[in-house]
Amino acid sequence: MFLPEHWPTYYAKAKGVEIWGLDGEKYTDMSNCGVGACVLGYGDPDVDLAVKAAIYSGSMATLNCREDVELAELLCELHPWAEMVRFARTGGEAMAIAVRIARASTRRDKIAFCGYHGWHDWYLAANLAQEAALDGHLLPGLEPAGVPRGLVGTALPFGYNRLEELEVIVSTHGE
Repeated sequence: MFLPEHWPTYYAKAKGVEIWGLDGEKYTDMSNCGVGACVLGYGDPDVDLAVKAAIYSGSMATLNCREDVELAELLCELHPWAEMVRFARTGGEAMAIAVRIARASTRRDKIAFCGYHGWHDWYLAANLAQEAALDGHLLPGLEPAGVPRGLVGTALPFGYNRLEELEVIVSTHGE
């Protein structure tokens, strides 16, 4: 994303802050480190052992594991304002959950947002009303094909750090 001519598209190996491209060339990741998800770096031995242990215990079930409950309890203890926890697998899924919860608790349909939030219908609906509404939010040209037309006008983007744009949305839509 930042150095398309100088950074590999695919990797063969990653460890700590280093990444090896398919050609064997080694790079130092001083930017996103797995899109920001790897705070311990790539291939952390403690994390790898814990993941392997979880896999050997069985990683696919329709039930929650005890670690889910332990983590949820810890998160509620660390954040006493939170009454419950909901887990997601991706950032886009987390946003879809947050939007659903916000709409359910406020009984309102419209969502004001800034930034890129995935490929879910609630987000791509911004491009139903205006084809390029999401262009400044990371990835230009996101097609809303397959997004129900009934969602027109429900996703209202504003620019990062542009409070005046958010104020216009609030004053215009009243929600």
